[in-house]
This record gives sequence, structure tokens and C-alpha cells, in this order.
Amino acid sequence: MSNTNGVKYAAIQRHDLGVIICKECNTVIGTLPTNGYKKFYGHCNSAACLEKKKAVDNQK
Repeated sequence: MSNTNGVKYAAIQRHDLGVIICKECNTVIGTLPTNGYKKFYGHCNSAACLEKKKAVDNQK
């Protein structure tokens, strides 16, 4: 039996295993704290990627 009197428990530290990847240029935009490895796709703020996104949106 352990003695835990007076011991403050630290918060469980979450790791940033979620990765946000640009759909157009495949660069890593950022990371997210997730329980496992996950990929999310979005668009970065570079001018070339935003132009490609607009072109695809206009075709719909």
C-alpha cells in the first residue's frame, strides 16, 4: 500500500498526435491533441493553395 498523502496529481498530459495537412501542397499546417494518430485535411494560407481551392469551388 502506497502513501499518497500530500501528493498532488499532475494532469494527464495529452500528446499532439493529430496532424493537419494541406490538401493542395501536403505541408503540415498544425497539430492537435488526440488519443491516437489521426490525419485531418484543410487548406493552408499560401496564395497558390487558395487559388487552387477557389478554382475547385468554382467548378462545383
